[in-house]
Amino acid sequence: MQQQAFLVNEFRAGVTACLRSWSPLKHAAEAGWGGVDSVKKADDLRQIIIDQMETGQLADPMDLEDNLAIYMEEEFSLQLEDGSERQVAECIWTMFEQCRRNDATLVHQVIQGAEQAAVIAQAFPSQVQNEDDDDDEDMDDGDQADDAVPQLSVADLLQQQPEYATQSLFGKPKTVPQFQAQPVRQLGEKVESSENRMDADEDGFAVVAKGRRKAK
Repeated sequence: MQQQAFLVNEFRAGVTACLRSWSPLKHAAEAGWGGVDSVKKADDLRQIIIDQMETGQLADPMDLEDNLAIYMEEEFSLQLEDGSERQVAECIWTMFEQCRRNDATLVHQVIQGAEQAAVIAQAFPSQVQNEDDDDDEDMDDGDQADDAVPQLSVADLLQQQPEYATQSLFGKPKTVPQFQAQPVRQLGEKVESSENRMDADEDGFAVVAKGRRKAK
């Protein structure tokens, strides 16, 4: 009996979509709870999960669940209390088992949900609403919301974006701007004006600019 091929790309895309939909990780990465490397740490978590799953380092979903909780606490100083790490672990484990049987049904569902959530978030960012807003306008906005969410084809998505499984989860990692270090001015120290500052010659004597003599 011929062994069925493992759907590697589909599984990795499913892990990407699952982690993108995980609210604690998303908030921690975008808010910088892990420092300037928060986005990179989220991407590192994905690679760790993929490596552990594909090399058989984990015995069951509980091992993955524990690893998720430990990673979030160590890298983002976040103690999970909502039990979401269990749901994420079970989802990833189920996708892995299905992909081993050449079945990407759950992977497609997870990607579909993640992409629809991203479309809604972009179309309707969080805004502060006044209590006096017209109810009719709210109803119109709701109708537009239904029209704004397209019916995405997962197959087309993976075909058009073959790098989906390797894209950064929450955007490009942030870079820290480099500033030229300036001496720290002490409290009470007067700032010397450029007009009063004198330049010194090679011997250390101040160079005094000669004024022009008025013509007699």
